[in-house]
Amino acid sequence: MEPKEGKQQYGVVRVDAVGRRWYTQRFKNEVVAQCLQPGASVSRISIEQGLNTNLVRKWVQRARRDQPPALLMPVLLEERELVTEATSSSSAIEIRIGDAVIAIGAKASLYQIEAIVRALR
Repeated sequence: MEPKEGKQQYGVVRVDAVGRRWYTQRFKNEVVAQCLQPGASVSRISIEQGLNTNLVRKWVQRARRDQPPALLMPVLLEERELVTEATSSSSAIEIRIGDAVIAIGAKASLYQIEAIVRALR
């Protein structure tokens, strides 16, 4: 079964006799990358691409499942004097990412620290 009026949809490799479309991996990766952007709407992107939203959600789930585990960030240990200097402040742990500084207080609970670490992934 050919697409209507001989018009080929971008990313479609073939259309079978039932009308199911088969997409290139490159096209799927492009759509998934758009969906993984902060604030992206899977529904809006699906509609813009002429795709079923449930199909795109499956692509996103597979991409997340097949993604290699996140790499841990290196930890740099400072000289003893600097550690003492940091201890005198109100925070026990400081995480610097670019210009941002995340300070975790000495009395932070394990739950709070775990939540911060998960948010950084």
